[in-house]
Amino acid sequence: MTDDPRPASGAPPAEAPAIPLAPAPAAVPASPASPTVPQLAIPPVSSTRALLGASFDLLGRSSEEMRRASFYVGAVVLGTAGPLALATWAIEVIGLDRTNAQMRRALDEGGGWMLALLGLIAAIGLTVAIVESRSMAMAVLGGRMAGRPVTPRQALARSRSVFWRAIVAAIIVAIPIGIVQSAAETLFVSMVGRPIDISIVISTLAAAIVGAPLAYVLAGVVLGDVEPFEAVRRSIRVFRARKMAAAIVAAFETTAVLLILAGLSAGLDVALRVFSALGLGPDAGPVGLALTTVGIVATIFAAGTLLYTVYAITVAPQVVMFVGLTHATIGLDRVRPGGSHDPDARRPGTRPFRRFTRSMLLGFGLGILGLVSVVNRYQA
Repeated sequence: MTDDPRPASGAPPAEAPAIPLAPAPAAVPASPASPTVPQLAIPPVSSTRALLGASFDLLGRSSEEMRRASFYVGAVVLGTAGPLALATWAIEVIGLDRTNAQMRRALDEGGGWMLALLGLIAAIGLTVAIVESRSMAMAVLGGRMAGRPVTPRQALARSRSVFWRAIVAAIIVAIPIGIVQSAAETLFVSMVGRPIDISIVISTLAAAIVGAPLAYVLAGVVLGDVEPFEAVRRSIRVFRARKMAAAIVAAFETTAVLLILAGLSAGLDVALRVFSALGLGPDAGPVGLALTTVGIVATIFAAGTLLYTVYAITVAPQVVMFVGLTHATIGLDRVRPGGSHDPDARRPGTRPFRRFTRSMLLGFGLGILGLVSVVNRYQA
């Protein structure tokens, strides 16, 4: 199998055969009463050059599920990181009427500990949002790619069931890429003699070279339903089938994240300039303070939805190649009706599936209490 097979002129592209990831089970005669499993209508993977185009087409066909899933991630980010942002804003407003000695005393008398707690809640919430964004997006896109879409609720159930496996998979992929990136940057600085901002170039090259064999690890966990180290072995097998495509998958994920982060930084700078031009700030008066607070809340929620969208874009090429080459979506069958993790099934002795778990609601509550405590502490 070549990296870029080219069909004859006018001939339709031939469908890539599925890569066997495990020994095929012995044939078992179907029972007349057994339900019929729908045949997967997976489009052929015709060319490595068509990978990005097929990825954006898949994203377009999944736009409704993407939008609904992004609202969930936005709510998680707002509920966990929002209290820290609002507490910081409140301190800026209160500080206008306090001396530096009063602010330091409030910090020493408990304000600092409360801010640390809010920071911890925000860090945990952002970690959950990142992990669930990648897994949910992969489940939604994988179902659409296979011709059997899953709902955002089912995608969330799949994300919850593989949450810790997804974290281990991310660590496995990040360690070798991070080592090579650091070594390359150190070598470049030693050769040039001074640091130069070429992080995007170095990160992309490192991801393409080192990360290519590991490009499909997350897909193996979420869609293939295997453990992380087995997912590594399967990823290497898929990588050997289309090496250039795997390099594109790995490089695209790194490049897209870095570029979006740069865009977010620029967007935040523009928002601050707009607030300043409109006269919105700590000394803007009651109406201005209210408008600024609403703007902060809206911005945090929008950042959460953007976080999901970014990670959906980065995993789309991985889904296209993994499903197109292996046809493996057994992990999604677990959250479909009748599956072992079906979120709508009622099982005796088990709690009903919740979009927001009790631990999440506890984190939201602690964040609100921490925000109120910070405001009271600095106003005292």
